[in-house]
Amino acid sequence: MSTERMRNELLVEWMSEQGLSAAGLAKALNAQIGAVTGRVGRLTEGTVRKWRSGEIRWPRAVQRMALTQISGRPAADLGFVHPSAHSGEDAVLRRTFFTASTGAVAAAAVPLIAPRPAVGSSDVLRLKGQIAQLTVLDDQRGGQQAIEAASLAGAQKALELQQKPATDRIRRRLYAVAADYVGLAAWCSIDACAPDRAARHLERAMTLAGLAQDSTAQFRIWHFMSMLSTQRGEHAHALAAAQASRATGVARRDHLLASLAHARTALAHARLGDHQAARRSAGYAETALAKAQDLPRPDWLAFYTEGELDGLAGVTLAQAGNHQEAEARLYKCLAALRPDQHRNRALYSAYIALEQLAQGDADAAVDTALKVADMPTAATGRTAQLLTILTTTLTTAARGSDAARTWADHTRTATV
Repeated sequence: MSTERMRNELLVEWMSEQGLSAAGLAKALNAQIGAVTGRVGRLTEGTVRKWRSGEIRWPRAVQRMALTQISGRPAADLGFVHPSAHSGEDAVLRRTFFTASTGAVAAAAVPLIAPRPAVGSSDVLRLKGQIAQLTVLDDQRGGQQAIEAASLAGAQKALELQQKPATDRIRRRLYAVAADYVGLAAWCSIDACAPDRAARHLERAMTLAGLAQDSTAQFRIWHFMSMLSTQRGEHAHALAAAQASRATGVARRDHLLASLAHARTALAHARLGDHQAARRSAGYAETALAKAQDLPRPDWLAFYTEGELDGLAGVTLAQAGNHQEAEARLYKCLAALRPDQHRNRALYSAYIALEQLAQGDADAAVDTALKVADMPTAATGRTAQLLTILTTTLTTAARGSDAARTWADHTRTATV
């Protein structure tokens, strides 16, 4: 029998369609195994890479079951070779794996969209998979009304499932998923600089998170409320919301969330002019992130890395007038962003342009801004707002300069 290794093109294609990296799929499968069996899986990025390369042609049984739940496809349809010796094991594991869940039993080869007499874990996981895809699109495209609308539709699906028979645990999970969907819609509104819409979404999301009794969903909403208050210029409210996120149970347990809460607190202090408190909170954010462990977390938190903390620190330093140090931290942020984080790359690049202008280097600022203008998300709300600030500042700080004329020519051409 030939032992020649063949790349699993079907798996590679499916992962590409879903926007999943090897690490992202491993994380999703581990969480799904944990949701059904009570014990988080131990899949690694390396294992998924071996699946893709063909080095591992038939994953372990529990892994196959989890993969089928996420994809709605049997393992063979994802390019895995099914040795006949495993057929009996599959039947036994299918009964064991799905009986462990609190919801309805679904055969491994049946897609997740198949009708069921009741609502179970697979329904929740299907909805989570869809919101994960929307989160990836948001990273790539920025806050768009299409993503916002799709998020609200997803929330409605989750709430419609509440009308069907389900356990109390599943009902809470459905409320939590609905809160995440509405939270994403709120985030799209914040990113698009539509604060009134965002406020309505956040009020609804907070109610859903309360019904879910979900501390992570509540953390997310307080986090967004802090951002929304900042956008509205209500910096005392932004500080209170950031502190409320820090007080949630999940932030007390998870150093990564504590770090994010401290980073938002630092920014709120800086905007209030309390730069000593801002430095203190920024230090807390760095210390907490250094202690953070690799735990299963919601997909929306994937954006928060050491690089993102550098970005938030750069904006905080800019508020204190430390423009040179702010620019350096913002460049560190750009270097750490994932290639698919188009929105954040444009946003933090626009901040760099403003910091260069604040240091009196209009030429560098315009060079940077022109690069931002060519990025796919330059027209989204927050980035476009920063470029508008740049335009206004150039007309006063560098009036008549070659840089100002170059930027003016660009803006005229862009609006024609």
